[in-house]
Amino acid sequence: MYKKIKPTYGCQIRVNRGLYSHHGIYVDDEHVIHFASLVPGHETDPSTASVVVTDLKTFLKDGELEVRVYNDEEKKKVRDPQEIVNYAYSCLGRKGYNIVTNNCEHFSNECAFGEAVSEQVNNVMDAFARIFSR
Repeated sequence: MYKKIKPTYGCQIRVNRGLYSHHGIYVDDEHVIHFASLVPGHETDPSTASVVVTDLKTFLKDGELEVRVYNDEEKKKVRDPQEIVNYAYSCLGRKGYNIVTNNCEHFSNECAFGEAVSEQVNNVMDAFARIFSR
């Protein structure tokens, strides 16, 4: 679950981009680590996307910040904030963006839990499965 609250060091954040949400790891207002292209209008372009660090304003692009609030089960699995941030920094420059298998949400969850998953992708796949199983 995500809420509109003040972020803290090492937390997972996101911003709604309309058709999708963009995810990252918050360090401070000057450092957010996320998987994206910095080419305007081509944020999800695999040829230019990589793990980058930007300031919070650039990450948000005038959108509203949301912070992940972990449920009890997630709290048992989430890494320590310092470990999350260290891992995120170790990935800077990494390429291989794929909207289905290796996107910004996969990256954020990999940093926080050690597992690259995307609820957005899983929800779309589930919807397609329901449509085509009729």
